[in-house]
Amino acid sequence: MANGETKELRKLTCEHLHALWEIAKSGNLDSLSGESKWLAKVMLDHKDEYFNQFEMADLTYDYEYDVDSDVNPFLHIILHSAIERQLEAKDPIEAYQFYNSMRKKKVAHHDTIHLIAAIFAPLMFKVMQERKEFELDKYISLLKKYKNKQPNKIYESMEKDVDSMF
Repeated sequence: MANGETKELRKLTCEHLHALWEIAKSGNLDSLSGESKWLAKVMLDHKDEYFNQFEMADLTYDYEYDVDSDVNPFLHIILHSAIERQLEAKDPIEAYQFYNSMRKKKVAHHDTIHLIAAIFAPLMFKVMQERKEFELDKYISLLKKYKNKQPNKIYESMEKDVDSMF
């Protein structure tokens, strides 16, 4: 994709997310369905953290997030939404089992979503980077591997696993 096309796609995406934010703020989530409804709901859950970014999304589409120092709020909510949908559908079931295991360890819902997203995201980035099919078997394998670990140990182990993926 050419640089101009990428910028235009980013602009359209940010305009769409801003429109979802406006609907979410109005409290009219029933007018939405599917992924849009999930994204709006997750945006509301993150309004304290990312209010300004959501408010200005249609104007700041060309801002480049530094992966080492910035959190991209839009990527964050998209990952949240993807994990929430997996849990709702119990698909893959291993994500749901991982979630229950962490909750039994007294890990908060939000933090558990972050743990699952930390497992899911590198595999998604690999799909985008290498333009290959998502490695569902690898995702399931990692969810099983980490399910019985303490959360602080998961991040340590994941660094090694992520390094071996790329």
